[in-house]
Amino acid sequence: MTNPLEDTVILKVANTTKVESELRDVPGASWLKWSLQVYPARRSNKIGSIEVYLRVVGGDATVKATIVCDFGTYQRKTTRTLNEEFTDGDVYGFNNFCKNTFFYINYIHTFTCTAVFKPKSVLTGLTIHELIDESKAHCLDAKIVIGTEEIKVHRGFLSMISPVFTAMFKPETQESQTGVVNITDFSFSTVKNALEYCYGVDLNVGTVAEVVSMLRFYDKYDIQPAVVKLEAWLKANLTVKNFAPIAAYAWRHSRESLQADCGRMFYEKADIVKQLEFAALDPTVIAGVVKAGYTSTGKTIPEANSGLSRLDHPNTLT
Repeated sequence: MTNPLEDTVILKVANTTKVESELRDVPGASWLKWSLQVYPARRSNKIGSIEVYLRVVGGDATVKATIVCDFGTYQRKTTRTLNEEFTDGDVYGFNNFCKNTFFYINYIHTFTCTAVFKPKSVLTGLTIHELIDESKAHCLDAKIVIGTEEIKVHRGFLSMISPVFTAMFKPETQESQTGVVNITDFSFSTVKNALEYCYGVDLNVGTVAEVVSMLRFYDKYDIQPAVVKLEAWLKANLTVKNFAPIAAYAWRHSRESLQADCGRMFYEKADIVKQLEFAALDPTVIAGVVKAGYTSTGKTIPEANSGLSRLDHPNTLT
């Protein structure tokens, strides 16, 4: 795709705390996401200049952006333009967007960013599902049965991507002799989504619950490339709203990198504790999140016998 695509985000800034929009889909390029970051007191938390940055994930694109800061009561605006070649994960912007002295008079400032994206044109490779002809018997030589429903599969492909399926389809096994694999611990939709994703089908899956269910399937059948890909999706989509299910997954499966990300967000976003889903988490997960948030500041967890009777939310710790 080479046609330019446009999106706009608006951020309200009322104090010196960093503000970042949620990662947004680029309209017309579902694989690309972007966000706007505003540091009212610089990343070093020092008085001086406001820093403003754009972040792009999911692919490469040329981005032309116009960023306007409306100072409200002061009836003045600052406008800056950005034109950069972004690769996946890049962050570009301004470390001296404008002076930040106005923020100490407690007026709301509005940052409006209109960005035009031109994704890099690439020759897209064929996917597995495009090479499969279901009318040919050798393409689909086994089936997975989930309750009363079934999914036709190719045992060679499953054996290639999963050591668990490799063992299932050894000559002496029942699955090899019958060509039938019975799955009772996942729903039909989860198995279908997980397999189609491996075959390269574009899925209309966007909720954390759906992605976590797929990750559980991949973890059981040891399909590690899919685990890496979807855990990266969880990281990119970690927000206050979906914090709880991602944290639950991170601690249940001992994903230290994801745990660290959860800890940092917990420290920065006090509203997380107001979410009912957070309160409903397993107490061990909540304790892990609190500790990760505390250690994200570089502080050391006190010993149990140090006389500290409780750990407050990290935002209240000094």
